[in-house]
Amino acid sequence: METRIEFAVAGERVRGVLHELDRANGVGLVYLHGWPGNRLGPHRMFVTLARRLASLGIASLRIDCRGRGESEGETATASIRSMTEDARGAVDWLAARPGIRAIFLLGICSGAKVAIGAAADDPRIRGLILWSAEAMGSLRTRRTGRHRTREALRLYLKKLTTLETWRKLVTGRVQTRMVRKAVFRTEAPPPADVREEARHLVRFQRFAGDLLFVYGGNDPETRDAAAAYDAFCRRHGLTAVLHEIPEANHSFYALRWEAEVLDRTTRWLMDHAEPVPR
Repeated sequence: METRIEFAVAGERVRGVLHELDRANGVGLVYLHGWPGNRLGPHRMFVTLARRLASLGIASLRIDCRGRGESEGETATASIRSMTEDARGAVDWLAARPGIRAIFLLGICSGAKVAIGAAADDPRIRGLILWSAEAMGSLRTRRTGRHRTREALRLYLKKLTTLETWRKLVTGRVQTRMVRKAVFRTEAPPPADVREEARHLVRFQRFAGDLLFVYGGNDPETRDAAAAYDAFCRRHGLTAVLHEIPEANHSFYALRWEAEVLDRTTRWLMDHAEPVPR
């Protein structure tokens, strides 16, 4: 069963889709898209996974953060902070559902930073699944911004080769401010954002749940980001598994890469999804 839902954050409506079956097992997963994304995920990976998990009894809540998709809010004012607020609102909404006793978060790219920020002080979060997690706060290096800028440029240059993109440009349906942020924001993030991410990391040192990181071996950010998160987890005693898919890119676009991400995520979640007894 797929149901459209909405809830309010700071006076604006956040909209999403809930996937669940009557025979749910008390576990829920909140999906957090990346900076220029939406609740579908890259090539509808969120939809595919949510339907698979629903058949296994795990509820899934896919949301559009404010300023994205069908949610209210201005795209130009969206930030990691606002996305984190939306994630917390989604957790509150899902936790209020009858029978939900354990919640996990899944974030991709900058959505992984959002997941970490939302989970840092929330004992309801049992674990995080982080795909292509972007290094954050003190884990960033000088190369992080360069890698992200090159990836964004590559993505948008590829889009310029499609007729649909030119139609959107002509009709004014392209969010040019969003494109500029996606291309340039990661090169030199505002100092306030970096400081806030650093505060999230400090609080996250005490996270009691489990972590799954999934990276593509052909993602230019993998080497630095994966090493930084691995060292962070080891240093603070966090339980983490890092899985790399050789040759896969940032968004796992090949069918075999997508299949491996979804299979690995499903197995890990089922292994960790035993809900806390009432």
